[in-house]
Amino acid sequence: MKNLLLAGLIGGLVAFGAIKLFEPKPDTKPAQISAFDTVIASHTLRCAYASYDPFLIVGENKQIKGIFHDVMEEAGKRLNIKIVWAEEVGYGNINTGFETGRYDAFCAGLWPAGTRAANTIFSRPVMWDPIGVWARADDTRFDGHLDRFNDPANKVSVIEGDATAAMADALFPKAGRVMMSQNQSIGEEISQVTSSKADATLVDYLTADNFMKKTPGSLKNLSPDHPALVYPMTIGYNQHEDALREMFDVVLFDMERDGTTERIVKTYLGDKSNLLYHEQNNYAPY
Repeated sequence: MKNLLLAGLIGGLVAFGAIKLFEPKPDTKPAQISAFDTVIASHTLRCAYASYDPFLIVGENKQIKGIFHDVMEEAGKRLNIKIVWAEEVGYGNINTGFETGRYDAFCAGLWPAGTRAANTIFSRPVMWDPIGVWARADDTRFDGHLDRFNDPANKVSVIEGDATAAMADALFPKAGRVMMSQNQSIGEEISQVTSSKADATLVDYLTADNFMKKTPGSLKNLSPDHPALVYPMTIGYNQHEDALREMFDVVLFDMERDGTTERIVKTYLGDKSNLLYHEQNNYAPY
């Protein structure tokens, strides 16, 4: 009888051991630390950026200045957070750095776009950026008739994954595309028009103005009396970093109310400050 009890006990232990051996293991991965927690602990925000005069200007020896540089530096000062300009990236691949945790925010001014929304959340508008449809100065086919551009015979230059692609899809779904890669610049996007590879492109007034300083008389706005679109200029964060966004939004709102943001804009633009809106101004779509 004792032998039977002993055998049963041993058998039960063996069965229990087998069950424990093959049962699913609990997830032992450490909880991921949020960028917000890291920023608060280190008093440091790692910013990605892209060169986009006058919003972000990268000078010799990588020295950085510009509207968004000064806005973020002031915001960091008010929050007791050091702003580190960590990495220069292309507008088309900002999401990649969020996914790999290389930086905490994109701080050079970002147009919200559906193509970015799966990986990126956006701050409150820091300012508003009017967008025009720009064609070659000697091209008269669309003068006074922007609607004529929405035709397969016409091509619009856009950057893959960028807000310009979403703009073109909304305004000119029938038109052809000259698609630029994500690592190409906005200047190269515009050059597709001046070199006759594309018929028009969508860029903001300031960018077009800067381009025409170097190439006077090369472009014209097909909607000079009314922007084709007005996009908010924002800060971008990883999709899950609501707390980080909300913390900076409080300060960005304070800077708007006390006139700091407007003073920064005027520092860089002077009498051309009207090319950048400080509010949406009851804008109606074209």
